[in-house]
Amino acid sequence: MTIVFQSIKTHSYFVLRVFFFALWFITASKGTALAGSTGSGLLAQMEEALVSLADKVRPSVVSLSAYVPPSPSIRRQGDDSGAPAGAGSGVIIDGVKGIIVTNNHVVRGSGKIKVTLLGGEEKVGTVLGTDEDTDIAVVQIDIDKPLPAATFGDSAKLKIGQFAVAVGNPYGLNDTLTFGIISGLNRENVNLSRYEDFIQTDTSINPGNSGGPLLNINGDVIGINTAIINYAQSIGFAIPANIVRKVVAELLQFGEVQRGWLGVGIEEVTREIARQSNVKAGEGVMINSVFEGDPAHQAGLRIGDIILKIGGADVDTPSRMIRLIGSFSPGQTVSLDILRDGKREVVSVQLEDQKRKRDKVVKKILPDPSEPSLGLEVENVNNGNGVVVSKVYPGSTAEQEGLRAGDRIEAVNGRTVATATEFKDILDSVSSGGFAHMLVQRNKEKFHLALVQ
Repeated sequence: MTIVFQSIKTHSYFVLRVFFFALWFITASKGTALAGSTGSGLLAQMEEALVSLADKVRPSVVSLSAYVPPSPSIRRQGDDSGAPAGAGSGVIIDGVKGIIVTNNHVVRGSGKIKVTLLGGEEKVGTVLGTDEDTDIAVVQIDIDKPLPAATFGDSAKLKIGQFAVAVGNPYGLNDTLTFGIISGLNRENVNLSRYEDFIQTDTSINPGNSGGPLLNINGDVIGINTAIINYAQSIGFAIPANIVRKVVAELLQFGEVQRGWLGVGIEEVTREIARQSNVKAGEGVMINSVFEGDPAHQAGLRIGDIILKIGGADVDTPSRMIRLIGSFSPGQTVSLDILRDGKREVVSVQLEDQKRKRDKVVKKILPDPSEPSLGLEVENVNNGNGVVVSKVYPGSTAEQEGLRAGDRIEAVNGRTVATATEFKDILDSVSSGGFAHMLVQRNKEKFHLALVQ
């Protein structure tokens, strides 16, 4: 028996496709005679499960929008024409204390935020802490009685193909539930935040869903929805629950996230580097700079060393290494498996506080007139097509925007760059506070990046 499904885009039809596939499976495996009774029963059970899930999770999801203090000078009482539009969603994780998790970009720059509960009750929330590196924020509201709260699941156990449900307020449509699957795991290099290890889902996510929960079929929060790709369909991203749980715990305890600092510049192991070092391409990351006085320098790490493991966990990309180091606390000693001159060694390093170290680095670097204002150095390439980034200063604009050593800059503000001199001349023509829009090539892929001069 062959079933052909028409190409469709809405997720409501996607759910029906799942159901009818189940019916087809029963028909094919148990016989057509059973399809009517068994199939109808299966559909009823699945529908009942989804309705039950919605009833369970919807009360814990809130709408977040800009808080405007009441003032007669702003608008007349009862006139809502100036009311701000909804900015995003959040999920209550502690109903007794009124603790809500959302995205940092939803509350960025706000000390207060308007929180709308299911049913329309409005409260004023206080932003307790934010973490820009993971795009997580914590908000608290005063409550008269305990509120329904969601529970975290274990995102480490997720598998591609599992069902997923998102609840949020897309385009101001409060209390919206959508259904899909887990499309991918461990997505990085999406350029959404510094620490990227996203869950990819085809569950319908739109502006206004940011900060809302992604849930499994048991109603456990497996991620916090954070972004979509505007020019694509059915590609959304969520921050894994295990990362959210750790970040929230530190924001509540310290008001900030405390992360370890190693003090090295790194790059991926290309085929050429792999051939020279007798490792596989993509195995480990290579150190291309060691900052004097920092933990790596004190532990004896050198330029050219390849870091294979951190604390026993494999390192395969620069992004993964950054996440691993950041997962350790300042002052903690970790073991690094490295490859040096073809020999494997284990080096112990006591990490420092990343935030304090980066703050010091920024203060040290930015006022120094001998260093580029954007915080990078470039050099010529043999074919005269662009310049290659030879160094990115820690804490600089270039580092914060994701530029890496080894990136090739082909054009700035629409002007082709052939030499380091031309690159400098173009930057000199950009006024202070102006943008330098760069065309960058990395691993045969090109993208645009804007730096403030």
